[in-house]
Amino acid sequence: MKCPHCGSSSTQKRNLGRKMGGSVGAIAGGMVGITGGAESAALGAAAGSLIPGVGTLAGGVIGFLVGMGSGAALGAVAGESLDKELFDGYICHACSLTFNHEES
Repeated sequence: MKCPHCGSSSTQKRNLGRKMGGSVGAIAGGMVGITGGAESAALGAAAGSLIPGVGTLAGGVIGFLVGMGSGAALGAVAGESLDKELFDGYICHACSLTFNHEES
């Protein structure tokens, strides 16, 4: 991809919406995993543990991680659509111009 302004080939895809969406989704999903972690904690405790409380703690951690992973994936997908519609998709490292593929 060449920069439409300076002609440099030192360009890079930005994926700004995907990165932001993934980050926000991970945070939101983790929080949902914690608050909805009662089910995971109950399953962890039901699985039984030799040390009291470890099953509940493990269930809560698993709920957090699953929520975080799901949220990050969904956020990245939503952010990718923003990349296509809202944000400039590329940056030129030579002149710092941000631009879309269609402009080149």
